[in-house]
Amino acid sequence: MNLLLVDLFVQQYKLCKLTSTEKVAVISEYGEKTEYVEAAVVAARSLGAAALVLTASSLSNPLLPPYKSDGREVAALLSAAGECDLIIDVTVGGLIHSDVRTQIIGKGKRMLFVAEPTEVLGRLIGTEDLKNRVSASAAFLRNGSRMHVTSQAGTDLVLDISGESLPITCQWGYVDEPARWDHWPSGFIACFPQDKSAQGTIVLQAGDVFIPWQRYVSDDVIITVKDGYITNIDGNGHDARLLSDYFAQWHDPEVYALSHMGWGLHPLASWSALNVYDPRSLYGQELRSVAGNFMWSTGSNRFAQRETPAHLDIPMRDCTICIDETVVVRQGKLEEKIYG
Repeated sequence: MNLLLVDLFVQQYKLCKLTSTEKVAVISEYGEKTEYVEAAVVAARSLGAAALVLTASSLSNPLLPPYKSDGREVAALLSAAGECDLIIDVTVGGLIHSDVRTQIIGKGKRMLFVAEPTEVLGRLIGTEDLKNRVSASAAFLRNGSRMHVTSQAGTDLVLDISGESLPITCQWGYVDEPARWDHWPSGFIACFPQDKSAQGTIVLQAGDVFIPWQRYVSDDVIITVKDGYITNIDGNGHDARLLSDYFAQWHDPEVYALSHMGWGLHPLASWSALNVYDPRSLYGQELRSVAGNFMWSTGSNRFAQRETPAHLDIPMRDCTICIDETVVVRQGKLEEKIYG
């Protein structure tokens, strides 16, 4: 048994305000991440909570086509998990974009996704200070009407974030409130801009990151965005060709759509993680959370009723992010004065 992982789950459960009268459901895939399942159960029992393990045969999505969704086990998962208070998702790919997540949260339950190696979970475990930073950032998004992202490399992207119903994702790495989903570890803010509102240019530089490919960008890529969709990908290196090839393989125009946008806030997250660890052992959450990165994504957007299995997250360095007239990130560094 991984005693360190058990101890970390105990700490996490305390952050999630788990009580001895509650029930924990652990959703896993057959034969996968068994030490996470064991640690989650042992930790819950040590705090007096009940624990139920729900194991599906397979829930992970392929990274390349062909893709065929298999949702036959979803109804059973929902039925069992719906009887519990805290749901721990240790599936390989996560239920982030699934009906399981949406319906569980809709019932007021708390749901936490866990995917990173033990050392990363411990080093980046959430704190009250991190939660406060994320909440402060959310306030700017809720009160804003326009996001403008620029960089000295040539990025110049404008997005409409107006409207009281703007979908905002606040991730501080634990679920201490009803109807909350989060990912341990996390530390970032993101929103889903008004669909088809994004206009401009994104310039990727060497050292930016492709997730879930779990590798650094090796050369400049110039991406043209019109009405919320990527309309052109250019560059002299192989990354531009790889991106173009990847999108084209799906034969789906929705893979070119821009999805959520935001920035990292975790003070301990490191940009060098993909060099320190085996990249394939990582889910990429540390790179998403690096303080001051600009992170944008492609593909799925449930708020726009757009579903596609092709989904990239791309954290970028050295960008300046403005919400209306307020600079929240300046050349890849948080504007600390705005976080109090």
